[in-house]
Amino acid sequence: MRIKIFSAFVAFYIAVAPAVFADITINLVAVNGKDSPKTSSIRFDLPGELSAEDIVDTNGLQLDYDVDDANYFVFGDVAFKPKESKTFRILVKDKWMASPQMVADLKKQIDQGYDTLGVPYNAKNAQILKDRLYAKIDYIVGLQTTNAGSTEKRIDAYRQYTKDIKRIQNNALDVAYWRSDPAVEEASPKLIHLRIEVSNPTTVVKHFKHKDYLPGEVKPEDVVEAEGFEVRYDQVKQQSFLFKEEDLSPGVDKKYSIGIIDIWNIDQKSLDNLRARTAKAVDFLKGSKYEELAQILTDRISANLKGIEDSQAVARPILAHIGAYRINKLTYADVQKDVETLEKLLSVFRENLTKSKVENVLAKIQSLKGVADVSKVMFNKKFESTTAFSFTGWILMFVCLFTGVNFVIWLIRSKDKKLKDTTVPGATPPPSAPPGSTPPPQK
Repeated sequence: MRIKIFSAFVAFYIAVAPAVFADITINLVAVNGKDSPKTSSIRFDLPGELSAEDIVDTNGLQLDYDVDDANYFVFGDVAFKPKESKTFRILVKDKWMASPQMVADLKKQIDQGYDTLGVPYNAKNAQILKDRLYAKIDYIVGLQTTNAGSTEKRIDAYRQYTKDIKRIQNNALDVAYWRSDPAVEEASPKLIHLRIEVSNPTTVVKHFKHKDYLPGEVKPEDVVEAEGFEVRYDQVKQQSFLFKEEDLSPGVDKKYSIGIIDIWNIDQKSLDNLRARTAKAVDFLKGSKYEELAQILTDRISANLKGIEDSQAVARPILAHIGAYRINKLTYADVQKDVETLEKLLSVFRENLTKSKVENVLAKIQSLKGVADVSKVMFNKKFESTTAFSFTGWILMFVCLFTGVNFVIWLIRSKDKKLKDTTVPGATPPPSAPPGSTPPPQK
């Protein structure tokens, strides 16, 4: 890989020699192409993933950090003899590989998520989701094996899939992932073709180095018709590009059609899922004080979802299609936030409902406590009663006294009636009153 010239007399290129995925030697070659001695200042930017601890040996060059480019670099003043070249071997750790241990750990986490989160919820879907994560890991590891002879390509591939590795780690133990509905992928996905044209208007054979940047969303597996191009990665721009070298004869024009999977669509199932979550939340909030707020959010969600669907139904040229997708993606993010806000309202409503029930129970307990206070006033002599408590106590004492008096009277009358109605054996019954006489008054 050639790098830029820093001096008119000194040019640089590097050759990377892998040491079985252990340490990497970057061979930095400086050349003085002149017939006279020359002392030149050289500088070489190291890959941005390297930290100071990852740079094992700079072969006599000095090391410093570039704040603007966010990477380390080596530099120094080098004295050259006429037509002399010098090689500096910079030894760094290999940061651009998924190690066997890392792959094993990832798969172990996937298995744990599958067993504890996926299978109990939906075993069939969980198997699909598990296979999908495994396939992604195997694809990334396969790229390492394929590009084992070219560290430069392997670095490009690793950079492209760093975010995917992190996403696999997150999904492995994510409840939402294992409960998601795995969409059935199309057997023949829709392709969008990117046109590349090159011409040699001169009268001599011309060597071309094609470097055409791809849209930021594109990954290597999305390019299914490469037309002989390699998919590389620009670390500075954080973007993939197509690369190819070729010689063109005088007056030759060439056209390439690069087939890329249409990844610029928001899946309909994702839109339907947001609709379902919205409907569920609104149904619970009906009749509550949050109903009006919920309706405002629902109207906005429905309008945005319909806008996305209408936009995706329109056929556009590739660049306009990508532009529409990016706008729709921002709208989709807004819809997700509104749905989450709606679900937070539902959460608050449920909390308040639970709190209300608890307060009712506490009120009943407090009423029982009031009875206990009255009892304390009546029977605890040490209690210093207030006027209200004294009044209540005298009332209770009067009620108790009145009840006791009535109970005694009832008891005496009951005994007297019992004595009257009892007949003693052998006794002479009382004489009967003569006819026409007035009976004695009843006592």
